[in-house]
Amino acid sequence: MERFPHLFTPLTVGSMTVKNRIFMAPVSTHMADTQGRLTRDELKYYEARAKGGVGYITVASVLIEKLSRYGTYRNLGLYEDWHVENLRQLTELLHKYGVMAGAQLLHPAVAAPSSYNEGRQPVAASPVVTRPYSELPRPLTVPEIKHYVTLFAEAARRAKLAGFDAVEIHCCHRHGLLGLFLSPLHNKRVDEYGGGVEGRARFAVEVIRAVREQVGPDFPIIVRMSASDEEPGGQSFTEGMELARMFEAAGASMIHLSDGCFDSPWNTTAPFGRAQGFNMERAARLRRAVRIPLGVVGRVNEPWVGELLLEQGACDAVYVGRALICDPEFPNKARQDPATIRPCIGCLRCLAAVNADQRFCCTMNPEAGREGLPPASQQPVDKKKVLVVGGGPGGLTAAICAAERGHSVTLAEGEDHLGGQMYLAAFPPCKQEIAKATAYLARRAGEAGVDIRLNCRITREWVERESWDQIILATGSRSLVPGFLRGAEHLVTAWDVLAGREIPGQNTVIVGGGSVGCETADFLLPPHRDLKANGRSVTVLEMDTVLDREDRTSARSLLMLRLQEKGCHLLTGARVVSVSGKTISYERDGQVHTLSDVDTVVAAAGLAPETALEEELTQAGIPFLSIGQTANIQAATAQAYLLVQEHL
Repeated sequence: MERFPHLFTPLTVGSMTVKNRIFMAPVSTHMADTQGRLTRDELKYYEARAKGGVGYITVASVLIEKLSRYGTYRNLGLYEDWHVENLRQLTELLHKYGVMAGAQLLHPAVAAPSSYNEGRQPVAASPVVTRPYSELPRPLTVPEIKHYVTLFAEAARRAKLAGFDAVEIHCCHRHGLLGLFLSPLHNKRVDEYGGGVEGRARFAVEVIRAVREQVGPDFPIIVRMSASDEEPGGQSFTEGMELARMFEAAGASMIHLSDGCFDSPWNTTAPFGRAQGFNMERAARLRRAVRIPLGVVGRVNEPWVGELLLEQGACDAVYVGRALICDPEFPNKARQDPATIRPCIGCLRCLAAVNADQRFCCTMNPEAGREGLPPASQQPVDKKKVLVVGGGPGGLTAAICAAERGHSVTLAEGEDHLGGQMYLAAFPPCKQEIAKATAYLARRAGEAGVDIRLNCRITREWVERESWDQIILATGSRSLVPGFLRGAEHLVTAWDVLAGREIPGQNTVIVGGGSVGCETADFLLPPHRDLKANGRSVTVLEMDTVLDREDRTSARSLLMLRLQEKGCHLLTGARVVSVSGKTISYERDGQVHTLSDVDTVVAAAGLAPETALEEELTQAGIPFLSIGQTANIQAATAQAYLLVQEHL
């Protein structure tokens, strides 16, 4: 009996029949070249997902105009005829696996800055600066709007010629040209393309009609839209239902429903802490407003979530994005053994990397974006005896990769549990999924045949007692406790607090406002600010003017909101001058301030690499490989994966 019968029922949209209800959501990969051409890496990336059993793949952010480069992103294009043959390589490849393919057509608008587009000022509905972009756009004239309608239609014609089975028109998130026109937060026009919902939707409606004329009566046109802006004064959900009806009347074959805008990014690219399938209720209501199929996105990262959405009648298809980056075999494993699916933890490192003009990546799947490399588990190897020291994410990944390639691997961990810093990272609120990921890595290591030894402190003498062909050090880091804090009456580290080794008092000061310090504050404060008499007060002192500066994901946004709602005292630009007993003096804006009656000081001022064993082995002349100190879980898993690829 099929465990997920709704997920694996075919769906017909216009002339297209999709073999199951799992649709891959559009995710920018940053893998095309600067001319909008496919690369081998991108072909291999999409092929892996097609092999994995997905029914439909949305190829993200395909540009309709040459001078509309999407910031630093390297996106595919359909703005010239030569793109047709180029993209046919992709559609033919996906069709080999019985997968339907759709091209998402986009004009980035304010996200196409002049610095990347030969000095051309970005265009939009109105001259309104839209976060996170800082350049003032130029409002389109009515003749220019007509021109862009034609550009969308021509791109759709090319998509059909290239073998795509559908096109998706991006009208979402108060982002992109059509999305900006739809939102009253940005569209301030007083002509026929502004005002009420009908005027603001006119541009998108004309695009849908023009595309329909180009592609014919049955070719699927999918419209990606937001249920609402989720912002005061923005597009309401009531308007969202009316928009869906207008799009259907204009010729849309299906609605792809998302929610929110870039001022509430936890709705558009939801991080850990957001509920799975959080768009379910709005999707169910909007689905009743239209007659065409509806697909919904929003943390569908386990098969049961998608099955529940379909079973409850909330939608006709589920869009899965990051879970398919994390595990391309998600659909196949859902049918065979869901417990083997590699868990997506919602960390958003994939998106953060692309936004920072870095290599596309995934924390839990170091092969994502590297599908062109030979699979680690399939390369012929001479069997070696390998010792991995350290059971954190780097050590576990190295051990798994080495064992799956046929080596005899022993993993030694000094604690009574695996995970290292990854284990502690799951303790703050909203981060439970990291515990699920740690458990997955531990289970996979065991299944690969890794000899796991806990409570095993490795010394040079221990290493010398056995003959190892290869030693990999993944000893990670230790908490850094600055000397100027040692005058505190009660000094602990953030790790001590998260691990339950220390319980802070009622007036706690955390020194260090990076991710560890802020998450520890979130951990210590009660979920509701009820101002009770014995409530704990938590202050975060940070030298930088910005808290948790390195995290550029929406997880940071939600963390900052929680800290403010809980009444955390956040002091930025504050340099600790001295600590004595229960008193902390700090300098801010050229003035010295004092915090009194501090019963606990928590050090969250950074990490130092754990190098003791490395130094011992170096002195003894024993060769080894080292993963070293890494900035986050993703860096650790990637470095471990590449190290095994290169040396084993």
